[in-house]
Amino acid sequence: MTKFLEVIVLIAVVAGVTFGQRSSHFRLVHPQTVDRRDAEYVLNLLETNRTELLRRVSSAGIEAQFPNLEVVFNETTGDFAGRTGMPPWAAAATKKNKIELQPLKLLKQRRILETTLRHELVHVLIDAIGGGQTPRWLTEGMALFVAGEGRLLEQKNSMSVAAVEQALTAPKSAGEMKSAYAAAYTLVKELIRAEGEKKVWKRVADRSYS
Repeated sequence: MTKFLEVIVLIAVVAGVTFGQRSSHFRLVHPQTVDRRDAEYVLNLLETNRTELLRRVSSAGIEAQFPNLEVVFNETTGDFAGRTGMPPWAAAATKKNKIELQPLKLLKQRRILETTLRHELVHVLIDAIGGGQTPRWLTEGMALFVAGEGRLLEQKNSMSVAAVEQALTAPKSAGEMKSAYAAAYTLVKELIRAEGEKKVWKRVADRSYS
């Protein structure tokens, strides 16, 4: 048994990744170079956002089952792209119960750590209450709205829902992705302005998109 544990530790050291701290609902995976205080900050941030998001949908009359998550900070952008298949200019990728992120240091330098984590948690929540059926324009628009990222985007409302959905499917550059995100945010912001945020959450839960 001792030899077996030594092999596991050796593999973790060689790979440059170790299991960090756990919290009630999250397990953090990160390179050994990540400072323990940064890891604790991330876990606290995740838990706080999880609680607030559940309160948000609860106020809309929706009972959500928010899964426990594994959150992975990759050591390099190349590692992130290789593990996720995402372009190097993407900040994160979420699939089922795992969130993959660019290096923690990079997200901090770009001052998008907090908004990126919140954005990805909104993705998880929408998948949970929408059964994975929510269209991308609504998913991304809500994530941008709730994370507070939308106000940083140039507002665009000249694209139809179908055009935004198509643009979000396979953007060819960071510029195309930013334009598609801006259009999705505008669609959702206008929907919230017309109906209220609670009704938009109900749309997600009821799978009513038109």
